[in-house]
Amino acid sequence: MSSTVAQFSQVLSKTLPPEMSFNLPKESVYAERQTVQFTAQSGPEYIPGNTVRIHLPPNDYMMDTHCTFLQFSAKTTDANVAFAEGIYSVIERVRITSAGSNLLEDLPYYNLRQRIEAGVTVPQYLKDSCLGVAQGYYASGADKFAVSSGLHRYMIPIKSALLSNQKHLPIKYTGGLVVEITLAPGIDACVVKNGAVPGYSVRDMCIVSDVIKLNDQQIAVMDAAFKKQGLKLFGTTYTHHFLNYSVPNSTLNICDRSASQKDILLLFRDNAVLNDHSKDSFLRAKTISTYQFNVAGQLFPQKPIRCDDYASEAFVELTNAFHGHVIGAGMMVDKYNAPSEGTFVLGRDLESSRTVVSGDKLCKSRAVDMQVIVTSNVAPNQRVDAFIGIDVVYEFLPTGEINIYK
Repeated sequence: MSSTVAQFSQVLSKTLPPEMSFNLPKESVYAERQTVQFTAQSGPEYIPGNTVRIHLPPNDYMMDTHCTFLQFSAKTTDANVAFAEGIYSVIERVRITSAGSNLLEDLPYYNLRQRIEAGVTVPQYLKDSCLGVAQGYYASGADKFAVSSGLHRYMIPIKSALLSNQKHLPIKYTGGLVVEITLAPGIDACVVKNGAVPGYSVRDMCIVSDVIKLNDQQIAVMDAAFKKQGLKLFGTTYTHHFLNYSVPNSTLNICDRSASQKDILLLFRDNAVLNDHSKDSFLRAKTISTYQFNVAGQLFPQKPIRCDDYASEAFVELTNAFHGHVIGAGMMVDKYNAPSEGTFVLGRDLESSRTVVSGDKLCKSRAVDMQVIVTSNVAPNQRVDAFIGIDVVYEFLPTGEINIYK
């Protein structure tokens, strides 16, 4: 029997006008998609302060990093204890090492960085959806204490240069990776009522990923290419810096020598709130009146940004830092304060364009600190967490050597 596809092609060639010529599509390369699960090396239950290690072996497949998630079950230890919004709050640090224990990526205060991003980019309707609930957000009207005290399964993406920025990760040529998840203290991950002690437990943590399996011929071609030139991976990550803000009019110095600084985010938090178990330790406080960045002698912007009233100027700067993807308020107001006394994150975009590597390099080339110039009408007593987004390049060589450029 003749091919119906071939007949279809012949019919089209006779019926379609010349400018709409039809050609059969070329045969695609063989590939098989599977979902695999990488389980933790110990467990199954963990408590605050524990470190969970998950090994990603160097197998002959491509990991689809856009379909790679961290999955686990969690619950609080008491009906009077609730998780802070967003299950990211239980992850204090993420470290990714090679199988030979070389540190490739370190993401300290991971919970703070991800909650900043979620606080300004995740709309309430998404938090109300099944996807939002699966990531630890509370639907409108939900009793967060009742939800948190029950054991629930959560699934969140791992946001890192290696595990989220590459579309497909040829894990074989990295020699294998180890992902280390350190759980946050209860006071950083939970809020309480009725004098309860903050605490929680996590079970059955694993990484779930879609992988693309190729045939032997394709693998041989990739092996030959790797032996000739190695493997380079590009991505974006961040560095963290702790600052103390105690004098109203201050210049806060950030010592970062990254070659390509993409953006900066600042989180201001009252020291009093950090030790209050009844409040989310993530709460930010707005006490500053104006701010301005000094990057290697260049002021950004030329005129200080005002933070009075609803801090609309600061909101615009924050929007630019997230490339326009801000749908929440720059003032992320908590329910304990009036809007004019509310909470927010400061942000600044340092990129010159939207290309892969376009960050600012002056701080490294001139060996100077980045400065944040702030003014205030009140005496602050605050901790400032500074996150600087940077470009990073990983080079995996056939000899087993790994070079990191950032």
